[in-house]
Amino acid sequence: MEAVQAAGLTKSIGVSNYLPSHLVATLKTAKVKPVCNQIELHPYLQRRELLEFHKQNDIATTAYGPLTAATKAKPGPLDDYVEKLTKKYAVSENEIYLRWCIDQDIVPVTTSGKEQRLSDYLRAMTFKLTPKEVKEMNELGQQKHYRGFWNDKVQFLGSIFFFSLGEMLTRYPVC
Repeated sequence: MEAVQAAGLTKSIGVSNYLPSHLVATLKTAKVKPVCNQIELHPYLQRRELLEFHKQNDIATTAYGPLTAATKAKPGPLDDYVEKLTKKYAVSENEIYLRWCIDQDIVPVTTSGKEQRLSDYLRAMTFKLTPKEVKEMNELGQQKHYRGFWNDKVQFLGSIFFFSLGEMLTRYPVC
């Protein structure tokens, strides 16, 4: 990946599903530090130790499955509280979960085949949860553990990915 970047074919190198031990080994041997680690993250899988490691090492956290609490893990201790927040902010529960990530400096990644749904997700940028609301969601989320992906894997080493922002924007225009 470093050769790909040196050749100008990508701007950044990121990793996926790395644990702190994987990141330590990478940071010791890599010439180019990964800019991000993409991990499953949502209120029922908060991974505080890993997030702290990311912050200490200036590695962005990218969350896949940020909507898991709404799409796969119901019922749960967050349901009633998130419903109150949807009414307060006049947004969907998915937008609350996206905002929960954003307000903690986590980059949420989600997909949809429905253009309207993707457009709706932009509403997550029109409001902010208060620090108290984020804290309450964190506390409620810690009452349940749920992994939406990789359930059949005992251990995995992670994967490396790379991207060119220009290429991504060309293929997947935001506007």
